[in-house]
Amino acid sequence: MANLSNAMNKPDKRRYAVLIADDSEADRFLLREAVDNAASLQIIAEVSDGAGAVAYLRGRGEFGDRRKFPIPDLLLLDLNMPRMDGFEVLEWLRTQRFRDLAVVVLTDSLHPEHLKRALDLGAHFYQVKPRSTEDRDALIFALEQYLHGISAAAHFVAPRLSCSIA
Repeated sequence: MANLSNAMNKPDKRRYAVLIADDSEADRFLLREAVDNAASLQIIAEVSDGAGAVAYLRGRGEFGDRRKFPIPDLLLLDLNMPRMDGFEVLEWLRTQRFRDLAVVVLTDSLHPEHLKRALDLGAHFYQVKPRSTEDRDALIFALEQYLHGISAAAHFVAPRLSCSIA
């Protein structure tokens, strides 16, 4: 219990880094607009396919400078992308150790098997892409609150319980 109360007294992280992986320029624009309204979220990069997301997370190629391209706290991941889809990114992430990375699948797919597969592969949340400004803003606000909760306590509780946050 001491770890939990110490975690609760620990100050929240002030800014959370967001990586957007979506092949739709229009969807990236709308997400960018919503994130720009969030007090503690900051987009650090946008990529248009899964291969770009993996390259970013690996710190390869143009993303090699971690001061300029830090590891994100939040990955907003589309499922249907060229070169490497969101499921393939999730499969790759399962082989990596990004303890502090929250992954949110944002998709147009309403297929229950897509939801199950994404969550089984480790996505923290699965959300049909919001179409209204109000819904997008509400989603971003909810994700911001989720990240604040993680930084305050969950990382200290999860290892003790031997489970992941999902």
